[in-house]
Amino acid sequence: MTVGSALQTGLRLLVDRPAEVLPVYLLGIGLTATVRVPVVVSIGAVLALLVNDGRLEALVTELETYLQTTDLDPEAMAATPPDIPAGLESAVVDVFSPAIIALLVVGVGSALLVGVVAAGLSNAVALHGVYGALNGDDGIRTALAGLAADWSSFVGLSILQTLVTVLGLVPIGIGVSLLSLSPAAGAVTTVVGVLLGGGLIVVSSLLLLFVGQSIVVDDVGLVGGVRRSVRLPFARPWAFIGYVLVALTVFAVLSILGSLFSLLGVSQLSGLVGPLLLLPFLDIVKFGIYADRSFPIVAGADDSPATDSSPAADPTRPHRTRFVAAFRDGVGALGRFLRHAPLSVVFATAIFTAAAIIGFQTTSGFGAELPTPAEPSMVFGSYPVDTFVMLAANNWLVSATAAFGGVALGVPTGVDMLLNGALIGGLYGVIDSTAFLALVAPHGIIELPAIFIAGGLGFHIAAVALDVVTGRATLSRFVDAFRLAYRVLLGLAVVLVVAALIEAFLTPMIAAAVL
Repeated sequence: MTVGSALQTGLRLLVDRPAEVLPVYLLGIGLTATVRVPVVVSIGAVLALLVNDGRLEALVTELETYLQTTDLDPEAMAATPPDIPAGLESAVVDVFSPAIIALLVVGVGSALLVGVVAAGLSNAVALHGVYGALNGDDGIRTALAGLAADWSSFVGLSILQTLVTVLGLVPIGIGVSLLSLSPAAGAVTTVVGVLLGGGLIVVSSLLLLFVGQSIVVDDVGLVGGVRRSVRLPFARPWAFIGYVLVALTVFAVLSILGSLFSLLGVSQLSGLVGPLLLLPFLDIVKFGIYADRSFPIVAGADDSPATDSSPAADPTRPHRTRFVAAFRDGVGALGRFLRHAPLSVVFATAIFTAAAIIGFQTTSGFGAELPTPAEPSMVFGSYPVDTFVMLAANNWLVSATAAFGGVALGVPTGVDMLLNGALIGGLYGVIDSTAFLALVAPHGIIELPAIFIAGGLGFHIAAVALDVVTGRATLSRFVDAFRLAYRVLLGLAVVLVVAALIEAFLTPMIAAAVL
């Protein structure tokens, strides 16, 4: 298959069978959500220590005094930067005791280790799912089956890539450390380190570029995958160079889009475009180049059963019709989920509520009250359209992470509910109640239930995962749970768009009238 044909294959799969590809990458996002669990746990332990010995109360009290005596207008702060009071500086220094620093280091270190494993598992899910969809199979089913079969190879690949990166950073670190001893020698050593270490990282990354595809297509494991990936640039140099140019172009486009989104104040869109469109596209192109053959793509090809008979999945229908049908089906799936699995949503709501109560009781006991923003624009921004897009994209990503985090037995989902609940309750404890309700209630009555439903989805998937692990359910039920989660998330997208519209356009008006 030529590079041009591989590009066409990538576009065809994403356009014709998005419901087979996107859930697989959302599943990967759910797996990588486990990375923040150790960090959140360590921060929770830190906060418990600070509350227990009174250091957090002292910090909040000093911060309250500082905020009440400081002009928070951005122009005034830019013209005359305010001085940090000695009391606030001392309270901040007291927070970072050796025990606190040790807890944070353990949390971050554990998160890095979990991240390496999660990256390997996420890669296994994505590549097996894409390859199954390319062959006209059920992408979600092949993703889960492939994860069970090849998780060790992909985790090993992730460890190998991490070790190579660390090894490449060593000479750079040595050069930087020498700068304090001898600027001249340090500068020379740093340049040499960048050339050697950077070269090692780049060359190794290129040679390992097709290991994942080799493991999936040829079923040869990690060692065989590395060997075949290393041989590919020499056996088919033009195809390899063609992919590298495509990848560089895609990353350049992503960088330009990221800069454009940041300029427009909607940087959260990069979190949708990158992992859910451009990354799948590159993986599909890599399969086309590595396998060097055409793929059926269409469900039902080669006697493979069609996995979705809804209008949204019918490639013969116009794209606009399928797009509208997908979200209409999502709204229906949302209603059916609430009727059939209400207890999981109640459970998510209960965890959120318990965390909010604890957060409120903790901060309200300080007796401090942070000043209310003088202008709603200080909270919501000055441009409602930008705020709307940012909120809609961010809240949907939060919901998707909570829902698909259920694959890790619901641990990331539970952490999300606890964290968000504690933040809401904690803020309510240190902000005037009228101001808080004016700033949160108008859109919160829609947005918070949507987050609870996403958490309920995560716990529903966790329950099914536990049943599969214990032999009480089959893989088919697991697949159905993920497909349901994807459809419900499309329905939640509609709900969250409405909530974002209210938060961007209506809530600031209500807050301005009340405050």
